Amino acid sequence: MSDGPHRSLPMRRPCKTVAECADNAAFEVEEIRETILPALENDCRREMRREFLDGLSRVCADQETSLFKTDIRPVLEELRRTANMGVESLVLDHAIRTAANGASGCGVAEKAVSQALKDRGASGIKQVEEHYLRKSNAKRAHNLRDRMEQAVSGADTDSVARRLLERPAEECNGQAHETARTG
Repeated sequence: MSDGPHRSLPMRRPCKTVAECADNAAFEVEEIRETILPALENDCRREMRREFLDGLSRVCADQETSLFKTDIRPVLEELRRTANMGVESLVLDHAIRTAANGASGCGVAEKAVSQALKDRGASGIKQVEEHYLRKSNAKRAHNLRDRMEQAVSGADTDSVARRLLERPAEECNGQAHETARTG
């Protein structure tokens, strides 16, 4: 890596790589996006336990196969007792909101994880911007933030969510994509 404020970022290596790319005008937004998705996936894999993701998937899949679609929000609230205070709680917040908006089945889990990834990206962008404001100048920090926001806003977090949930999109008969479009 070259010299720059990204070197002293108090973040993991993948996040430093994102900052380095976003700070370099030679990188297009699409190239920044290609570094953001693995960084987000890496962070979430470190912070979300497999048991939590399996529980979320099981609750949503059980509703998918049920003849009578019941409200899964109370069951999702039960998962909160075992969720950590980080990304897992954020995923549950999104799952409950998604279910309240009428989504059902496997699409609830995918959309919740996908939205949590975007939120996590937004949080990381703020952290990087604050660091650059301290170590560099405002113009550079704001440009970096703008480029990173563009990259996150167009990122395919749905595919990352499916990988994190470890299930192909077809497993729920296309329900995940349909719910994501309508929800």
